[in-house]
Amino acid sequence: MSTEHLHANFRIVSGVAKEFWGRFAGDGMLAASGRVEQLAGEAALACARARGRVLHRDIPPAGA
Repeated sequence: MSTEHLHANFRIVSGVAKEFWGRFAGDGMLAASGRVEQLAGEAALACARARGRVLHRDIPPAGA
């Protein structure tokens, strides 16, 4: 698992926690901020997974 995966997963978890705390405290702004952070983490995770699946056959070897 790469560091991008870890950062994205941490962002998702922290967003969920922030959203939960915002709902618990009755702070709609904090809950919305947590949801945005969670979605940003999910997008970052999708990008990291897509980068991991790219085949490097498109790049010719050096000196070719």
